[in-house]
Amino acid sequence: MVTGSRPMRSFDVERRHGAGMSGPLRNALLLGAIAVVFFGLSLLARRLLGQREAHHNSWAATLSYIATAYGVVIGFSILFLFGQYADAKQAVGDEATSIGTAYEQASLFPQSQPRIQHALICYARAVPDHDWPALAAHRGGSKEVDAAFHDLVISVGPDDEPPVGALHAATATNLVSQIGNISTARETRLVAGITELPIMLWILLVGGGAFVTITIFVVTLPAGRGTQAGLVSMTAAFTGVMLLIVIALSDPFGPGGGRLTPQLIQETEAAMTTAASDVVAAPCEP
Repeated sequence: MVTGSRPMRSFDVERRHGAGMSGPLRNALLLGAIAVVFFGLSLLARRLLGQREAHHNSWAATLSYIATAYGVVIGFSILFLFGQYADAKQAVGDEATSIGTAYEQASLFPQSQPRIQHALICYARAVPDHDWPALAAHRGGSKEVDAAFHDLVISVGPDDEPPVGALHAATATNLVSQIGNISTARETRLVAGITELPIMLWILLVGGGAFVTITIFVVTLPAGRGTQAGLVSMTAAFTGVMLLIVIALSDPFGPGGGRLTPQLIQETEAAMTTAASDVVAAPCEP
């Protein structure tokens, strides 16, 4: 795996995946292209249709129903995915905090301290190196981190001696609790990493957005060509924004701005490694 003392590698994963054009700029160009394309398509369709009349009142009633239903579907999708995103973000912070807390508490067990602290450092190194690429690829957790956590649990087993006294017993219990919190936090972000919207919902999101845009075109036929094209293009761009939000929230560990990174865990690992002895900060077994 990785070797002993080293500088903090914040955003290593982002550098691997985020080369090239930045996410916000790429999205802005994409939305601009959508607006331009739909503006041109609207002008072309208007020219082909000529001055044909449509039943605007009927289409307006249909648009009201479809737009309301589509808004509900978009809102539900964003609310559901944002909840997963927020839980995963909180879990990353909880995981980093529990790692650091367990590292400090291990110093109260002199005989077990090097073994426990070394296992914590190895776990903190394995998460950015293995779990994050696996989460970005929607593969769930990695076997390397599973093994690192197993080693961490085993390291707590052979303690100095049975806890004696209320303070020692409470500290031992709290140390085990912190390791349990690490597992819980990891499971929370793993669930967020593999959560996906059903394919039928994606079809509804994309198809509904296309239908709303087409309906806007029909309803605005009485307007001038330029006005109509502008309204259609703005509708398409706004629909694109909402779909991009859903896409971003459905991939919280992917590349791009606003996604979740292992920075807090990397910072915790760097702080532990800097303060650790050579034995504790030794290279981790592959």
